Amino acid sequence: MKKAMILALLVGVVTFVSAGNKMATDYYEAGDYATAKTHFLAGNVDAMDSYYLGQIYFKQNKMDSAKYYFEKGLQIDPANSYNTVGLATVKMATDLKGADNMLKAVSKLKQYKKDAGIFTAIAEAYQLNNNDLQAKAFLAKAKKANKKSALPYIIEGDKFLSQKNNGEAAVRYENAIYFDPNSKAALLKLANLYETTRTQLAFEYLRKAIDVDPQYAIAYSNLGEMSYRKGFYPQAMEAYEKYLGLVKPTPKDYAQYATILYFNKQYSKALEAISKAPQDYVMDRLKMYSLNELGNLSEAEAIGAKFMKETPVKDVISLDYTTYAKVLAKAKKYNDAAANYEAAFKLDTTKLQYVSEAAKAYERAKNYPKAIENYQHAISSNPGHSMADIYTLGGAYYNAGLDTVATKDKAARKKYLLKADSTFKSMSVKFPDHYLGYLSSARTNSALDPETTEGLAKPYYEKALEVMLPSQNERKAEILECYRYLGYYYYVKNELVQSKTFWNKVLEIDPTDAVSLQVIKSIDSSLKKGK
Repeated sequence: MKKAMILALLVGVVTFVSAGNKMATDYYEAGDYATAKTHFLAGNVDAMDSYYLGQIYFKQNKMDSAKYYFEKGLQIDPANSYNTVGLATVKMATDLKGADNMLKAVSKLKQYKKDAGIFTAIAEAYQLNNNDLQAKAFLAKAKKANKKSALPYIIEGDKFLSQKNNGEAAVRYENAIYFDPNSKAALLKLANLYETTRTQLAFEYLRKAIDVDPQYAIAYSNLGEMSYRKGFYPQAMEAYEKYLGLVKPTPKDYAQYATILYFNKQYSKALEAISKAPQDYVMDRLKMYSLNELGNLSEAEAIGAKFMKETPVKDVISLDYTTYAKVLAKAKKYNDAAANYEAAFKLDTTKLQYVSEAAKAYERAKNYPKAIENYQHAISSNPGHSMADIYTLGGAYYNAGLDTVATKDKAARKKYLLKADSTFKSMSVKFPDHYLGYLSSARTNSALDPETTEGLAKPYYEKALEVMLPSQNERKAEILECYRYLGYYYYVKNELVQSKTFWNKVLEIDPTDAVSLQVIKSIDSSLKKGK
């Protein structure tokens, strides 16, 4: 009988060492109880699986379920003392003395004399019931039982971590890998702790954990996600793909993978992953982004419309609005695109470029009043606005003044052209050495004087020409425009010799210019008759 009892107890020890779901245990030790539970329940539950499940339910404050699994573990293997410890953990809240007796009895079993695991489990039972004195006593016994065990230090670290004392938690986890350099759980916990403060070391710990166990799925997952968060996208994709090869991927896994693929510009693969991920607004967002990048505009617009309709406003970010705006603009729905840029700016008022983009979209929609309003906003909100900002505002006034369809009233068109003129003049004052302000004023005044009877554009073309001539090779088209206007101006004034001078200048640049050749021929004929 005694031999049979000893054999049964030895079987219990072997069960702890070798039985159980490895991946589930990895997740449990990492503190990811939800994933651990899924893996434990996916297969045949043995005695140690029952213990871990009981622990998970206890930590979730589901005492009936915890008790059920501890009892089930003892039914599967009566010699598995871990489940006895589990039952004592549950019992402690209502019968402290009875629980103490159960735990002390387990601790005195000879087969556990050098087993740090059982003493750590007992310490955790006390720790979970807020009996720190007894927890410390049994952690000390665990350290004495096996000086190379990481388990007691991990339990200490977890306690400090729950108290948000990250410094002391890190010390305990460092102690754990000092005594057991191959402790995957300690390496993983240190990596998570150091991500924001000692990032490179965090990566090293994850790689060390993978070196210890090349099948350590959770380390690959963490390495992929941490690399993604730090912007190391190729590294994130490589790690996460290894993780996916070790597990049966869940929809949640595919959602993370899709995100990583998107940031690696693997848009088609991202869409494939999205099809296997949860169908929620987060994936709709990523789908819209990916379809936009691939140029699948009709699909991008459809999913964008769905996203904007179904997503709570509080969950819509500025990038959602700007991406949808780009899709709408490509579909030539410029007013809608502009409205989305305006919505993006309301979320992030530091991004004045959204105001400028809204203005451009409104201008393309020929909605000049709204375009001008946004251009003015962009300028007034930025004391350091550029010449381009002034130019685009002037351009909006100019286009509104020329557009007989959008601006039907002639007086309104003239008003717009006068505003364009004053805007371009202010541009010339602020940037006197640049030709564009003068040239834009010249074009505007030419529009105000279409028959060139008043020569309103003449002084501006002359000034533009003066500024451009030193860099003639770079501004040939603009210089030709000046010469042609001045040639025509003097032609209308019947100052034919002066007119011919400018048409000849055109021919110096473009000897084949048909208009110049024809006008010069006409001038020569008139001058000959005049003689």
